[in-house]
Amino acid sequence: MDFFIQNIAEAFGLKIKSTKRERFGHLCAKADGSGLILVQKAQKMQGASADEQIESIKFMHEIKEYLVSVGFETLDRFFTSVNTGEPYHRLGEEVFTVAVAFDVPQANFSDRDNFLAIIEELSLMHKHLMRANFVSPLTKQATSSAYEKNLALLASHKKKIMKAGKYSDFDMLFLDAYEKFAPYMLMPEAQSGHNSYVCHNLLKEENIYMGKKPIFTNFVQANFGQQQNDLVYIIKRYLKVGGGADVSLAKILNTYSTANPSEHINHKNFIKLLQYPDKFVKLSKDYYSKKRSFAPKAYIARMEECLARGEAVVKWLG
Repeated sequence: MDFFIQNIAEAFGLKIKSTKRERFGHLCAKADGSGLILVQKAQKMQGASADEQIESIKFMHEIKEYLVSVGFETLDRFFTSVNTGEPYHRLGEEVFTVAVAFDVPQANFSDRDNFLAIIEELSLMHKHLMRANFVSPLTKQATSSAYEKNLALLASHKKKIMKAGKYSDFDMLFLDAYEKFAPYMLMPEAQSGHNSYVCHNLLKEENIYMGKKPIFTNFVQANFGQQQNDLVYIIKRYLKVGGGADVSLAKILNTYSTANPSEHINHKNFIKLLQYPDKFVKLSKDYYSKKRSFAPKAYIARMEECLARGEAVVKWLG
């Protein structure tokens, strides 16, 4: 037994009988046999202090408690400290949380019924979050002007590469991807008011579990923005792991809109969101900001993946 982890659990009024190291923390069985908990050291945001981490945790807690209050309980709810009543325990500069964990399989995006059930539950969660009034310590997602700046920045990188006349392997891939993705790099305007709703922003398979209903976990990147970005994110993950052979865009949007009729999705606008090469933009900005004299293999592999993903989206959309 890891006594340090046991002591953290006791700060939340919990006793554990076993603990297992997992990728995101320690998965522990409660001593009373009532289920599992996940003990985690708070994920450090880049450049964030312990106080800033705490503000982020409190924001996540506020989101989860609101959802529970309206009957949406399929999530990893935080426990609160017995001494402070807060959803964290602080030891010096280290911050810990304890959340409900689940002894059920992770999501399988390759399974058609699995995936559509997740889309339906995501839509219900969005529907509830549209009615909430949260105060976030974080910044809102980028506006359309930020996307214009991104396009201008990447165009300047292309110009510098062409002027230098010397191309690294990464430069060659960048130029190829730029020509393919440039038509899709201007984002459509956000719908009025829709940039102020809470999004999950990290809907990977490992953050979704399949019980009687899909269970959403790991709200560490939750923030304000267009909720349709969550839908775009999960569709792109689906195309990566599931190939998109079994479920059409029309079926996904119909499932989402049926569960949340108040959220009208402009089909043409949504396709533009899907086609936006977010990974390519982020990777290119990161690579060229460091002014490398050589191209690490990891960056080349990631750029090749960006190209493959972009082609998969185009193929799926027909």
